[in-house]
Amino acid sequence: MPLCLFFSYEPVISLGGNESMNFELSVPLIWLVMFDLLCLVMIVWKYRERIITKVFGSALWWLFPFFVTFSVVWSLNPVRGLLTAGVMWGLIVAIVGIYEFREYLDARFWRVFLRWFLGSSLLMCGVLVLQCVLDIIGVDRGYTLMCAGCTYHMFGFPHPDGFAIEPQFMGNLLLAPAMVAAWLTVEKNRCKNYNGSRSLSSRFLLFCFFVISATLFLTFSRGAIYAFGVGMVVMSVWGVASAEKRMEVLKRVGVVWVVIVVAFVATLNTQGLMAEFSPTNDTYKTGVAKVLNHLTLGVVDIREESDKNAEDETAVEERELESVNYEADREELVENSVENFENEDAETAAFDGYVAESTDTRLRLTGAAVEVWRQDATTMLFGVGLGGAGQALYENGLSPAPKEIVQNQYASLLLETGMVGVSLFVLVLVLAVRVAMKSRNKVMVISLMVAYGVSLCFFSGLPNALHIYLMPIILMLM
Repeated sequence: MPLCLFFSYEPVISLGGNESMNFELSVPLIWLVMFDLLCLVMIVWKYRERIITKVFGSALWWLFPFFVTFSVVWSLNPVRGLLTAGVMWGLIVAIVGIYEFREYLDARFWRVFLRWFLGSSLLMCGVLVLQCVLDIIGVDRGYTLMCAGCTYHMFGFPHPDGFAIEPQFMGNLLLAPAMVAAWLTVEKNRCKNYNGSRSLSSRFLLFCFFVISATLFLTFSRGAIYAFGVGMVVMSVWGVASAEKRMEVLKRVGVVWVVIVVAFVATLNTQGLMAEFSPTNDTYKTGVAKVLNHLTLGVVDIREESDKNAEDETAVEERELESVNYEADREELVENSVENFENEDAETAAFDGYVAESTDTRLRLTGAAVEVWRQDATTMLFGVGLGGAGQALYENGLSPAPKEIVQNQYASLLLETGMVGVSLFVLVLVLAVRVAMKSRNKVMVISLMVAYGVSLCFFSGLPNALHIYLMPIILMLM
C-alpha cells in the first residue's frame, strides 16, 4: 500500500459542491488516476491486438461493474453516480494492472515492499500519537488536523484520525499492516522467505504488531476494532487448523493474542492518563471507564453512580450530529458543538460513556434504506441507481438532507442496485475468494477480506477507503 493512501482525506482540494454532495479531490484519488494511466499504457503495450479478449476474457467478473455503471441511467443522483462509477473503474484498472504484471514482482521487490509497508505504518502510528499529545496540551485543530469530534472535548481524551476524515477510517487503514505483521509472525517458515537474515526479524514483526494494534485501539473506532477482532479470530483458527505442526503454530498464535491483550491494556492506560492530564475534570478512572463502556456498547459499566445518572446535555445535539452527512454538515455541527462546549463549560467532557445514538443512527439508516428498497418491485430488483441512496432517503422523508449516506455499504448497495446488483456482487465475491484460495497467502488474505467485510457494516463509500479494494490483491500476490 503506498504511503499516500494514509492521506485519505487531508490534504483535500475542495472543488465546491451542491445540495446532494461535495466535490473534493484527495491525494489517493490523484495517485489512483496516475497509477491507472501507467497501467493502461502497460496493458495496451503488453497485449496490443488481443487486449479485448485478454482483459475481458472472464465475462463473469465484469457483470457487476457494467450493471452498476449502467444503473446511473435511472439514478436519482446521476452526478454522484457517475463520479462513483469513475472511482470504481479506477480501482478496477488498478487491480487488473497489478494482477497482469505480477511476474515483475520478484522476491526482492516484496522484501522492499514489506519494509516500506510496515515502516510507513509505524510512521503514521507516530503521527497519531503526536496528534493526541498536541491536542492534550491545547494546540489548535488547524495545526493538528484532528476532526472536531476527535478532540479531548468529547470524552476527556482524544481519539486521533491522522489524515483520514474520521478515526474509523484511520483505524481501518491500520487493519492490513497489523494483520500482515501477525500473519508473518505466526507463519514462521514463510516468514523466512520474506525476511531472511538481512531483512525483518521476528522480534521486529512483533514490535510492529504491538505498535500498530495499540494505535488501532487508540483510534477508539468500534468498527475498526470489531473488524480487527473478527479478522484475527478467523486467521488464528484457520491458521492452526491448516498447519502441519499445529502445536508450534498454536504457541505462536498464543503469543500474538498475548500481544493483542497487552496492546489493549497499554492503550487503555494511555487513554486513562490522557483523561487525567486533559483540561477537563476527568480522571484516570473515568477515562478508563468511558473506554470500556463505549467499546462494549454500554455492557461493561464501572463508572461512578454520579456519572451513570448524569444527564447528557448534548444528547439532542448528538442526534442531530449523527443524522447528517459526516463529510461536511456533520463536521460543521461538531465544530459548533465544540465551540459551545468551550464557551459554556471548559471542565466537563461532552460524553460520560457509551454514546448509544451513534449505534442507533446507523441502525436507523440501515432500516430506512431497506424500507425505501421495499417500496415497489422495480426498486427491489434494480434499486434507485448508483449514487441515489441519499436522494431516495431524503425524498421519502427519512433523512434531513440529500447529502445523507447510508452508513452501511451492504444496505447502500441493496438500495442503489437492488437484488440484481447484490447478486452480481456476491458472484464477484465468490470469484475473488476462489482466486484467493489459490494463493499461498490465502489465510491472511481471506482473513483480511473478512475484517474489511465487517468494517463495511459501519460506513459506505469509495474515495476514503481505496485500500479495502487494493490491499487483498496486493497481498494475494506477495
